[in-house]
Amino acid sequence: MISVIVPIYNVKQYLEQCIESICCQTYKDLEIILVDDGSCDGSAELCDVYQKRDDRIVVIHKTNRGLVSARKAGLQASRGSYIAYVDGDDWIEADMFEKLYQKMQESSADIVTCGHFIDTGSLSKEACHDMPEGYYPKAQLMETVYPEMIAGESFFDWKIYPALWDKLFRRESISACQMEVDDRLKMGEDAAATYPALLNASGVYILRECLYHYRQTTASMVKNIQDSVREREQFQVLYQSVDRIFERDKHIYDLRAQWLKYVIFLMTPRSDGLYKGYGELNFLFPFSGVPRGSDIILYGAGTYGQRLYRYLKKTEFCRVVLWVDREYAQLQKMGLDVEAPAELETSECSVVVIANTYDRSRRALYEQLIRRFPTKEIHMIDEQLLFSRETRMAFGLDDGKCG
Repeated sequence: MISVIVPIYNVKQYLEQCIESICCQTYKDLEIILVDDGSCDGSAELCDVYQKRDDRIVVIHKTNRGLVSARKAGLQASRGSYIAYVDGDDWIEADMFEKLYQKMQESSADIVTCGHFIDTGSLSKEACHDMPEGYYPKAQLMETVYPEMIAGESFFDWKIYPALWDKLFRRESISACQMEVDDRLKMGEDAAATYPALLNASGVYILRECLYHYRQTTASMVKNIQDSVREREQFQVLYQSVDRIFERDKHIYDLRAQWLKYVIFLMTPRSDGLYKGYGELNFLFPFSGVPRGSDIILYGAGTYGQRLYRYLKKTEFCRVVLWVDREYAQLQKMGLDVEAPAELETSECSVVVIANTYDRSRRALYEQLIRRFPTKEIHMIDEQLLFSRETRMAFGLDDGKCG
């Protein structure tokens, strides 16, 4: 039996689609555990309705303590030999578990992972792991996967996505890893369980087919920092707690340097609240070549671009004279003031800032822009600055010691 754990907190408008997509799976031997983490929007009542409709559904109502706590509660209540996760605002393809289970049986893998769709409004993009499809026994994991599993040489690429929800686990491969995750975590909590589980797996099967739908909204992409001190502490807990696990398991493969890069990757889009002294810098971090007070064109309206745009509009640290993105039509429907990249042609502003944290797409865009607009200054993230001791100290991360 596969136990499917669904943590739920105030997602009523999406929950029916989520639960229906699980109940209608072609693989029927499921235990569906809906963990209501103190919802107050009607999600709890909807869970109870579905429990009456399908005897495979188990509902847990608990006081709100966060996603990690909800997942642990679901895991402790589960009875299946295999564990899967689906977030309450997402949904899955009808044959997802059938395909993952089939690959697990064929290969005897401890973990099977698939690709996913990133769904933003009516826009759906495929996202696959950066590895050829197939089974990777331990020796091959050591040779070809672990060296860049969490982070490669550049900022930022990974071999395997950190999500829990695009994977099927043998119970024994995830249980201890999930229970070790600190309940306080609000960011990086998937990676804190996923990467230790992958490190300890005897074999992994990578399926490139996209079977999971990860929903993004403007609210989920850009979350306000309510308390900068508290959030910095959470990232410090994330870094330290998992670093200790990787220290313990370094005899398998030492992932500590990659883990530091990953935490910096998570913190960078939230630099305005997490980097001590951010507002006093004389340049726009992490773009060392963009002086404070510059007029800029901001290219990119993903998670990072949206957050940076909001900060700059609020503070006028730099003046955004134009904000562009290739997906401008869909983003405009979501209420964002984004224009088409073609507007670069007529803009007199000469400074373009690429707000993209993913290496390949960032570099590809940079090459396009310097060819098309040779007179403009095109700025990318300064990777040397990001990984400097100065940045680690400003983020509260310094050679594995936080302060």
